[in-house]
Amino acid sequence: MKICLGTRNPSKVFGVSRAVSAVFKEVDLVSVETHTHIPPQPMGLNVIIEGARRRAMEALKGVSGCDIGVGVEAGLYLLKDRVFDVQVAYIVTASGSESLGLSPSFMVPESFVKPLVLGEMRELDDVVDREFGVSDIGSRGGLIKLLTNSIVTREDLTYYAMLMALIPLVNRERYLAELERD
Repeated sequence: MKICLGTRNPSKVFGVSRAVSAVFKEVDLVSVETHTHIPPQPMGLNVIIEGARRRAMEALKGVSGCDIGVGVEAGLYLLKDRVFDVQVAYIVTASGSESLGLSPSFMVPESFVKPLVLGEMRELDDVVDREFGVSDIGSRGGLIKLLTNSIVTREDLTYYAMLMALIPLVNRERYLAELERD
């Protein structure tokens, strides 16, 4: 099976690779750079999901012979006056079926959100890099790695989002009507 992934981010590639290798026996995972044309810091579940969908579609169309296109997008959403971070994995098959999965979410410190809302910083990764004195944290474990002292990483969140997105494909007979409708 050839799976085309719409990112070259090492954290996302590792998480997706781990998930698809756990589910499928033989996988050829191809990672390609994609552009979502959404804001650098996706905010709101609908925007995050759309970014992941666009990555999946572009990956599927951009590489010949793909059985599945996958997009992964991280972003922030508001819940009960608190901002949460989530990873969304979106799958599009060559036959047109679609599914998505979400990772566990975690609260983002308000002091990290404020520079984004005020337009002082473009992405959460920029705020995290500044606050923790690191570089390119989004490709090296993410904010969750820093907040949990390496107990949970961005790779883990991507892994779980991808596993959740794979559920309808692995259980096709239970989801058949939904997969055909999409």
